[in-house]
Amino acid sequence: MRQEQLEKAINKKRDEMIKIGLAKGLQCEETIHCSQELDDMINEYNRLKLQPNRFKPIQQYHDFILFLNECIFKLLMFGCSSYIRYFQV
Repeated sequence: MRQEQLEKAINKKRDEMIKIGLAKGLQCEETIHCSQELDDMINEYNRLKLQPNRFKPIQQYHDFILFLNECIFKLLMFGCSSYIRYFQV
């Protein structure tokens, strides 16, 4: 299901849950079941929204890769003793 369709379905399910809750009570089995369905729909919506970010790992680790590159460069240019001093606190 696409995000736009899911948004509409979530709003419709929310309205349905509110109507049932007002008519039959919040602890009614039907209200609880409707609430659980709404939770599942919201979780699916959140998964869809986060999905595009899973395919961009290089951007996520860009700073780490630059840091490793800098460490390797210093190790090669200045030798191990300079590299060890670089990390001492």
